[in-house]
Amino acid sequence: MMKPSVIRKTQYLDPLYVIFEKYLFDFPYDNIDYFVASVVNEYLDYLKERQVHVPDNKKKLLINDLSDEVHQMLIKRIHGCLNLQDYQSNGQITKLDKLLARERYKRLR
Repeated sequence: MMKPSVIRKTQYLDPLYVIFEKYLFDFPYDNIDYFVASVVNEYLDYLKERQVHVPDNKKKLLINDLSDEVHQMLIKRIHGCLNLQDYQSNGQITKLDKLLARERYKRLR
C-alpha cells in the first residue's frame, strides 16, 4: 500500500469552465447572451464528442441550467467591469492567462 504522501493528486479541470475561460479571453463580441449561448453550444458539442447521451426530453432543461451557470460564472468573473468588452480590455488579463487558458482548452480536444 502506498503512503498518502506518495499518492499524487490528479488535477481535474472542469470542461465547462475551460471552455468558458477560452471564450472569455477570445470572444470578439460584447453580447452576453451570444457569449453564453456559444459556451453552452461548445460544451454540448464536447459532450457529444465523448458520446454522452442527453435524452431529448431533458435537453432543454440542461441547456437552461448550463446557461444559468455560465451567466453566473461570467458575472462573478467580470465583477467590477461594466461589460464583457470592458473586462477583456481592462480586466487585468495577462498574456500568460490567455496562453494558459488556450492550453487547457487544447487538452480538452
